[in-house]
Parts: sequence; structure tokens; C-alpha cells
Amino acid sequence: MLLTFLVALPFPCPLPHGTVFSRTVEGEVHGLDGIALRVTPEAPDLPADMNSRVFVSLKFWQVKERAAAGNWHLGALTQVASDITGKPLPTPDEPEPTVESYRTVVEMITVQNADTSHASWPNTRDEALDRCFRVLSDVSAMTRLVKHHGHPIATKEQVPFALWFARRPESCSYADSVGGMLFLSPPADPVTEVLNAEQMERLTSHLTRVWDGSPLELAIDRSVEASTFMQRDGDYGNAVIHAALSSEIILDSTLALMLWEEQLVAPSTEAAIAVFDETRGGLASRVRREYSPRLGGTWDPDKIGPVQTWSRNLARLRGRIVHRGYRPTELETAAALSASDELLEFVKERLARRVKRYPRTALLMLGEPGLRRLGGWRAASGYLEAGSNRPDDWFREYSAWRTRVDAAL
Repeated sequence: MLLTFLVALPFPCPLPHGTVFSRTVEGEVHGLDGIALRVTPEAPDLPADMNSRVFVSLKFWQVKERAAAGNWHLGALTQVASDITGKPLPTPDEPEPTVESYRTVVEMITVQNADTSHASWPNTRDEALDRCFRVLSDVSAMTRLVKHHGHPIATKEQVPFALWFARRPESCSYADSVGGMLFLSPPADPVTEVLNAEQMERLTSHLTRVWDGSPLELAIDRSVEASTFMQRDGDYGNAVIHAALSSEIILDSTLALMLWEEQLVAPSTEAAIAVFDETRGGLASRVRREYSPRLGGTWDPDKIGPVQTWSRNLARLRGRIVHRGYRPTELETAAALSASDELLEFVKERLARRVKRYPRTALLMLGEPGLRRLGGWRAASGYLEAGSNRPDDWFREYSAWRTRVDAAL
């Protein structure tokens, strides 16, 4: 059967109206023998050997519409200006300008074996849609090389819904087709409320920690950014890279905090400089060498556990993206982000178990809520009550020490 998907892109793709791009993709299809295939009704028939190949064909429609010439937000700006100055709302000399623009609608056609069972049809249809979007993303990406329009690459996650139609391959019309609507990515809801008192307290805590030098908030921010790239933008490559950044910040900072805590009795940077010396290997080497003696647990990437999952599903994938330009799939990206989350929980759990050896590191990375959840708060609170410990100074002291270490590397 032939499957047609119609999607309206959130950003215009500056291709001439009626432009068609087609390509074959992996997979075989049967049942098209004797049927003439052509990209457009006016085009010549495709070679007969393509009748068994799965293909995707895209046609770009440009629908004219009036649009604002950039979102100036004049209403909000003038309202705040009036509130600040006490002066009446200024009246713009001219209304926000509009221009004649266009909305790009893409007609995406692919072929699917007709013997798909009713039960598996939704998955089959979704796979066909993903196949079409992979080709559309390629066209969108390469268009940016020709015209730098500043818009992101077209992806499924940017489109609220798609219309779909299924028909027999020998049919030239949609008279006997079946179809419907697919809800893909609902548009982001407008912000209707501000942070409450409890959320403001958490925000203040995060800001204080990050301004004092906490690495945990920086790592979590990269993790949030990874989810945004995946779920909002459909930018799987950047999602994986930011998930890898999150994990690397956690690993690097946890080790550095432990090294800082180890040298408190005899202040020095020499041991840390030796550990982070890249001539002895990078992060992967340090993971094998430095963490297990300090935190226990399985840190060998060749053995089953969170570190192996991180190594296989995230670290290696990140390397393929960065060094080969590989474009990960949605499933690969989801597995990579999950591996990053799993590694973070593993590090937290190991720190909670080693709180007696590394109380400052555990307190700085986990805080009271994390230690209560993971079972290390009693030992940590005992450390705080003994001696003249000032946790508010720890991040600043660590940051100053880490700066000296980095300067020597």
C-alpha cells in the first residue's frame, strides 16, 4: 500500500513550490510488480528494479499567508515601560509590520507491505512516518547549507499533528483511501502561573549552590537540555551530546571532590594532577582506575552494570556522533539519556554508601534530601555536628583548589 502523510512545518523551508525529493531506503516491499512507479504524474516511470525497494518521496507545498515580520512583543514591552515610568502607554508610530510569507506543507509518500496485520498497523504506520521524517530532516539540514535562515532542522517533535492516508498502489486518486489524524507533539502550553513559595525556595538553593561552585546543578542542567533537544526539537545528536556532558561532569566532579577531600589533612594538588594527567588516559581510563577503590561497586565497562550501560549506550554513541557525524535514532537517543540517568543514580548510591569516608563529597553532591533517601544521612549529620565544619565554605574552597589543579595540567 501507499502511505501519505501531510505535515505543516512550524518554520518555512525555502524550497520552490512543488519541489520533489525522492530516495530509496532500507527494506524491501512486495506486490508492486507490473505497477508503474513515478515520482510525479508527469515524470517518467522509475526503473523496474525499484519496485521491490522501499522509497520515500517528499513534495513541498508553499501556502501563502500574512505573518509578523519578527515577533517584537511590543504590547508587553510598552506595558512594562508604562508601569516603570508612570507615563501613559506609548503609541507606536506604526503597527507591528507584517509580510507576505508562506507556510510549508510537506506531502510525504512511502510504500508499505499490504499484509500488515491489524494489530501491528499502528506500529507499522509510525515506522513509516519516522522513515519519512528521516528523509525530510536530511532535506531540511542540507537546505540550511544553501540558505542560512536560522531555523532548526525539521523533525517530528516540532509538528503538532499529521494527516495520513493509505491507498492501493495502483490507485491514482484518494477516492477509496482510508486515513486519519496522528497527534505527534502537542505545542508547549503557555505559562499560566509563576513559581510558588516552595519552588522559589528550591530555586534559591540551586542558585546559591551553583554560584558557590556546585557541579551537580551544572550536570542536571545539561540533562534537562538533553531532554529538551530530544522531546521538543527532535535533535537527537545534540541530545546525546548533552547527556554525555552531564555524565562527564558528574564523573569528573565526583572524583575531583573526593581527591580534594583526601588532601585536606595535608593540602596538596600533586595527587590530583597525577590522576587527571591525560598522558595516563582520558575519562574512560580514569573510570577503570580511580573510582572502584574509592567508591566500591562495579566500574569495569566490561561487566554488567550502570557503567557498562553508560559506556555502550552513551559514551560510544557520543563518540560516533562527534567524530563521524553519525545521526542517532530516536531509540538510540532514549537509551543514551536513560544510561546517563542510571549512571547518576549509581554515583549517588555509591556516595551514600561511602559517606563515612567522603562526608564532604556526599553532602555537597547529595545534600540532606539525597542522603535521607539513600540512607546516609545519619553518618553525614554526625560529621556535621562534630568539629567546626562550615559547609557553606566547602564549594568555594573546592573551586579554588580545583582551579590550581587545572592550571597545572
